[in-house]
Amino acid sequence: MRSILFLILAGVFSISVVDSSRAAEFLSGQEVIIAADDTWEGDVYIFAQSAKVEGTVKGDLVVYAQSLHVTGTVEGGLIAAGQEILLEGTYGRTCRIACQAAKIGAGTQMKRDLVAACYSLEIEKGTAIDGDVIYAGFQAMLGGTIKEDVWAAVNRAEVTGKIERELSITTDSNQQQGPPPNQFWQEMKLVNIPVVSPGLTIHEDATIGGKLTYHSPTEVTIEDGAKVTGPIEWIEPAKPAQQGPKDKTNYFWDQLKRYVTLLVMGILMVLCCPATCGGSVDQIVQRPIMSLLAGILAVPLSLIAIGVVAAMIGLIPMAFGWLTLDGLAVAGSFIAAFAMVLYMGSLGYFFVFGAAAVTSITLGRIVFSDHPITSRGRLILSLAFGLVFYVVLTCVPYLRVGVFVAAILFAFGGLFVWMLRGMISSSPEKPVAKAS
Repeated sequence: MRSILFLILAGVFSISVVDSSRAAEFLSGQEVIIAADDTWEGDVYIFAQSAKVEGTVKGDLVVYAQSLHVTGTVEGGLIAAGQEILLEGTYGRTCRIACQAAKIGAGTQMKRDLVAACYSLEIEKGTAIDGDVIYAGFQAMLGGTIKEDVWAAVNRAEVTGKIERELSITTDSNQQQGPPPNQFWQEMKLVNIPVVSPGLTIHEDATIGGKLTYHSPTEVTIEDGAKVTGPIEWIEPAKPAQQGPKDKTNYFWDQLKRYVTLLVMGILMVLCCPATCGGSVDQIVQRPIMSLLAGILAVPLSLIAIGVVAAMIGLIPMAFGWLTLDGLAVAGSFIAAFAMVLYMGSLGYFFVFGAAAVTSITLGRIVFSDHPITSRGRLILSLAFGLVFYVVLTCVPYLRVGVFVAAILFAFGGLFVWMLRGMISSSPEKPVAKAS
């Protein structure tokens, strides 16, 4: 069915190649009318509020209008987009339409295919379509005579006419009968949207000359007198598997393992960098807004720094080469490569584990104490306590992404502000001149 939907979209929105030997006419305005005694030799392009074609177009007809009504003859193909489209008359090549509501009136002759994407498509009895019908939309009423195949993806459909070959259709699982569609679109003037029964219904006077294949959660309704010559294949969508007690237990153990992993990696960071962890947490608690804004700046800067470090791999050997220190060029490249690996590893570690650890310590710090935490033991205790809240919050589907993003921004921002304040405070003070 994916290939069918691709053909539908490609057919509706493709643009036909215009023959350069024929002149093209462009018509626009509030209302464009091609009278019954008018004949246009080449292609016709119409851009209007409403368009009505009663005459003859020997080339292709391309229309973009709110309403389109064609009763004449189009010897070429039709490409139309709008709100409502009513097609009557004769068409020499494929018709491609996209709209809210479309109706193919009785007596219409289509020599080739009909490709449509609409909310509602109605093909009246007395219509003759010599090619295929490819349709995607909410509902469809298939009447008249369709001499080739029908491929459709809809919510609901009724077959009242004759399909001489195969019908392959997909219907949705929404089986509720809603209010009449015309209540939503009161401005419809050409097309009266019918009320179609949920699911797939083949009425008593309908005929399907080939195979019937339908994807649907419910069985097709075939009334007495309806004829289906070929085999009938019902493809019922698989029901989603319900989560059993074993699955819930596995999910619990997965989250417990994630907690232990984050705890171990957080303890490692606390043991190696207690001052960094404590300082970053202090900045987040004391300056939350500044830390968040700093994180918005620090995250992209840390990613940009990857390119700077990577450039060192080439620049350092190049610089040593300019100094004719060939022996140090190799050493320089090794140093740059080692710095690149070290920086990338540190950055990846902080993204995956460090941000979660800093955020968890912050949560624990808010609960336990308002004073700065300096000892490793207090940091680890805050980490273990706050990590419980962090894991629980990231298990909520709608909060997961937000918690991840907030943790990264606050952690990077707190670290950035702490480093910045450390550099400012460590700068040498200028001596103050004494008054004589």
